[in-house]
Amino acid sequence: MSIRYISILIFSAGYILSGCTTTRQIAIDPPSIEPHSFQPLQGFSVIDGDDYYVRLISEFDSKADNVLKNGCTDIAPSYSKGDSSAALIYGVRNNALKFNSEATGFLYQTATGKCNFKFEAKKQYLTPWIRLDSGKETMVDYNIYTDANNDLNLSKLVGDVNAASGLLAMTGVGMGVAVMGQFASEWVKSSQQAAPAAVQESVKHSSESHSLPAATSFSGKTGTLNHSVFKVHEVSEGGINPFGSDIKLLGELKVYPEILPSLLLKMTADGIPDARDLSLEEMWYSPIKSTTGQITLQQLIEQSQHPAKPKLNPDWNNYAEVESNCRKLKLVLKDLGFNKFDRNAVLYYFLAKNGDWKSYNISPQMAMADEIRPKVLEDYRRKGFGNCLAVDDYAVMKSMGLSVNAQSDWNLIGESRQKKEQFFTPMQSVERQLISVLKNPNPAEMARQMFPLLTTAKSGDGTVLLQNHLGDFGLETLLNPSAPLAPPVPGAPEAQTAQPASSAPAVIPGEGIIISAHQLARVFSGLSISELSCARPAPEQQGKSAENVGIFLFTTNDGSPRAKGGAIEFEFSGGKINRIAFQLPTFRDFEQDLLNRPEIGGCRIDPAFLKQLH
Repeated sequence: MSIRYISILIFSAGYILSGCTTTRQIAIDPPSIEPHSFQPLQGFSVIDGDDYYVRLISEFDSKADNVLKNGCTDIAPSYSKGDSSAALIYGVRNNALKFNSEATGFLYQTATGKCNFKFEAKKQYLTPWIRLDSGKETMVDYNIYTDANNDLNLSKLVGDVNAASGLLAMTGVGMGVAVMGQFASEWVKSSQQAAPAAVQESVKHSSESHSLPAATSFSGKTGTLNHSVFKVHEVSEGGINPFGSDIKLLGELKVYPEILPSLLLKMTADGIPDARDLSLEEMWYSPIKSTTGQITLQQLIEQSQHPAKPKLNPDWNNYAEVESNCRKLKLVLKDLGFNKFDRNAVLYYFLAKNGDWKSYNISPQMAMADEIRPKVLEDYRRKGFGNCLAVDDYAVMKSMGLSVNAQSDWNLIGESRQKKEQFFTPMQSVERQLISVLKNPNPAEMARQMFPLLTTAKSGDGTVLLQNHLGDFGLETLLNPSAPLAPPVPGAPEAQTAQPASSAPAVIPGEGIIISAHQLARVFSGLSISELSCARPAPEQQGKSAENVGIFLFTTNDGSPRAKGGAIEFEFSGGKINRIAFQLPTFRDFEQDLLNRPEIGGCRIDPAFLKQLH
């Protein structure tokens, strides 16, 4: 075993003569490196330097018994200064962040006598939390100092170092965190002001310096945390056996990195940060340690000297202003040292104040609602805050349990909407053809257009089953070829009488009758239709695998045999109409269905249109 000795010699003439002189030394093994692997966070394929924070810790694991157990009863409680001393001091540097600091590994002081010694090795935080991509550049030197006659006063040197690193010892999640990035000027200032004085040259002391290997490394799916372990021994020589020595393991001094995926958020059971159930105000109140005391995250950002400092209370109704300040906030948070989880949690709740952000992240269920028209949905998608958030930002937000729509979500919404619209396509195609026919003021042309649109299994093409549930408005009269047509619409061509395929019946039975395209054209022309609504699935058809019954409303001109108007129901198959029924607007709860679902199948009927029929 290779052991480095730091000798602290204590001589006493009386003890030499009696054979009781004691010489105590500290012996330190060269550090052994213990690698500890770490993996990508669940849901992520590789380790990203933006995933974690890292900080370095020095901790002494004592292996020795308390000196009181060895019969020491003369320990002076006022002991504060020994004849000789030794210390291990770390020099911590991160050139990328312009960070330099020093901290104590241990202080050992001794004087004449078995029990007159002092050993201090407290847990020390060598760095604040640093994002992993920057933290991997942190290097640690360790410097060993010894002094034979208190010429150097290592106790004071250690005291100065401890004062400088006192803030780091106080940091931790739950009581305020110290985070460091490119714009952590307070940390740089603290390090420069607290740097201890250089050790003076003297023949009565010795020193040596070495560097530890990098504490962290990562690539792809593999990450390593290197723990450096010093075994610290106490070697006692002389005393009752001047020619022997007693070596005791005092303990192990460890320098190790600690990683954490978030400083501002709680963790789920699988170790992923959980950003749910928060608000912007709660995020702003997150405690942050600084050299001037504890401040809030909001104050940290407001006091930052970053050139892109954002406005934290923009006009929330102005999309461009919110997007611009989102971008600035993102840059500031990153340069202050926050990782992607904490950054995106803050950005999410910042944007949540804006209505466009809520619209962009509409749920798939709401996006499929008929009330939201395709153009409106496209407007929602267009305002996706692309100048602030990248695709990866949305993925991070989703991993933290936040409801957001990534591009893949919007693609899925688009595909679902397209399938839904295709579902209504057959009905809409028949609707367009039928309404186009009804708007033709010439009965003869109307009949010619109507013929290829109609068919029945019993009578073939050009025929349709006609039913009347609208009441007695003279439908039989309209079917009678000798009956006069309704007064012509001003400005329309003169109507012509269509010849029926057979004589019209006197009464239409409840199940309806099959009529020709000519007869149907005469009915529609005689009704003197004024306005037509769009068509929507009949209420009882909604939700079926194949909707083949549509219904639309119509109003009539003055003098029409049907005052005000009504509804027309049409049943179709294979792109052709098989049945047409005149209905009341309230038939099959159609009117209530309009109120419950103002838009369906791309058809929205204004309530004012319905009022014209009452």
